[in-house]
Amino acid sequence: MLTLPAALLLAAVMATLWTAWRSRSLPSFPGCGNFVLMQLSASWWATAAAVESIVMAPADKLFWAEMAWIGIVGAPSFWTLFIWSYIQGELPARWRLVPAVAGAATWVVALTNDAHHLMYTATKPVSGTPGAALVYDHGLWFFATTIYLYVFMVMSVVVTAGGIRRTSPAHRTHYLGFLVAMAVPWLANIGYVTGNATLFDLDPTPFSFLVMGAVFYWLITRRRLFELLPVARDVLLDAVPDPVLVLDVEGTVVEANPSACALIGGAPTGGPGRSPVGRRLSDLPGMAALARLGVPAEAPQAMALALDGPDGPRSFEVTRVPLGAGPRTVGCLLMLRDVTHRRRAESRLEDTIRRLDGARREAEEGLAAEQQAKQALSGFLSMAAHEFKTPLAIIDGAAQLLLLDAETKAPAMLPRLEKIRRAVRRQVNILETCLADDRLNDPSFAPRCDLLDLPALLRAAVAAQADAAPGRRIELALEGCPPRMSADGPLLELCVHNLLNNALKYSGPEGAVLLAARGRHKAGGTPHLELSVSDRGIGIPPAEAARIFDRFFRATNTGTTPGSGVGLNMVRRIAALHGGTVAVDSRLGEGSTFTLTLPLGKDEVPAAVPVPGNATGASG
Repeated sequence: MLTLPAALLLAAVMATLWTAWRSRSLPSFPGCGNFVLMQLSASWWATAAAVESIVMAPADKLFWAEMAWIGIVGAPSFWTLFIWSYIQGELPARWRLVPAVAGAATWVVALTNDAHHLMYTATKPVSGTPGAALVYDHGLWFFATTIYLYVFMVMSVVVTAGGIRRTSPAHRTHYLGFLVAMAVPWLANIGYVTGNATLFDLDPTPFSFLVMGAVFYWLITRRRLFELLPVARDVLLDAVPDPVLVLDVEGTVVEANPSACALIGGAPTGGPGRSPVGRRLSDLPGMAALARLGVPAEAPQAMALALDGPDGPRSFEVTRVPLGAGPRTVGCLLMLRDVTHRRRAESRLEDTIRRLDGARREAEEGLAAEQQAKQALSGFLSMAAHEFKTPLAIIDGAAQLLLLDAETKAPAMLPRLEKIRRAVRRQVNILETCLADDRLNDPSFAPRCDLLDLPALLRAAVAAQADAAPGRRIELALEGCPPRMSADGPLLELCVHNLLNNALKYSGPEGAVLLAARGRHKAGGTPHLELSVSDRGIGIPPAEAARIFDRFFRATNTGTTPGSGVGLNMVRRIAALHGGTVAVDSRLGEGSTFTLTLPLGKDEVPAAVPVPGNATGASG
């Protein structure tokens, strides 16, 4: 039969379960899980007490009294864990094993009481009325469990009292509310144990825990404690390394963290260790400039502050944040960030930048002087090359006249005169290469665009190289060669001369050199010229093939063969100026093939049939 106390307890249980569900749906807060477990434990305890009042048989009442013990142990234990987590900081989840193990052990002892009577030594009804409540004589385990629960409840009171002492005035009323709520189960349990207070002949403690949970839920929802998250001051304020001051509307310091106390207490005119709380900000040493930020404002403000310290001047960035709800401002928060090291680093950085700027200017001046010297040197070399060409031309002309006269008067002099002419041509080629290299180094240089008779140019180049290397065989393959193309004639001729000279230089006297020219179309249909020079010489080491076109680079297997490492680099640069490329395919000890690829215009497409007289020939 449903009794009035049972109905009250079950109604309280339903309300408690609703608050537990609502607690889980609120924003996360420290100790939330322990708070919900406390509510569930208290609900189980109250439900068992309600069923105990409903059943009629004494044995059934005893059974439900035993069933309640897991909630009896859990409610105070989880409450203490919650208070600790909420005020001191979140406890690890493993601490929940303590009430879980203690509650399970007590539950087992209670359900097996008939075997050992450690929980109850005797029971009797309070009256002869059917369904009357039972009076219990308790055993040793009951008193041990009571001490355990009282220790937890005392711990919760101590933690809350410590929070009241250390917290700011804004949170003290909330913690006082915790103490008032905790007094309810204390008074109820003490009254029941001493026999001075019962609720319809039942233990009022479970009902008091439900009331305590409801009061606390009202506090945290009405006073918005979940949004404030008032964990311990040493977590929220003391652990902040930067000085923090809280001012009221009058400019009086109402709160200061240890960093702020140390900053003000260590000021030159302030007493060491003197707390700034209760003093006006304008009266604190070195803080008069901050008083201007203490005036009301709707938005955060910032300023710079300099204070003298034991290690020299210290720099701070000060931020003021107004405190209050809505249009009503009750004070402000001043946060001082020490930026001394940053300012010193910025000063050092500025000095370094100034030094770097000076070094840059010196480097620019040195570079300009070097460029001027280089230009002067280039001008001198150009002038010297032109000056050398004139006497070389005179020598070559004189040698030609002597050759005509020696053919009839001194035939034995012919080889020597030919040797003189070959030496002159070599010197002229070197001078032409130097002059061309100097022109290519000029950023403003642009190649000419002449319409060239390509086969004639190639034959002339072969003839010149054959004259310079008598006894050497140069084969010329002009099948498919375009009859004309647009290019810089002297530069293109210089490319051919360098490639042929390179092939003759690094191949044996018995090996032939092949010069082939043909027109081709790329995959996209763009016509281009492929001009290749092949030899059967020493080849290029595979590891060095990628560098063969670098300026002044020579392969390691060239030995004592004369060369400057400029010719192939010039070929690549001339090809690039014409929008073309040059590549090499070489096998060590077998020979090399250098392929020069240049674009052709639409009117320079190779003829369908070979140009007459362009068949493969040989010179030498």
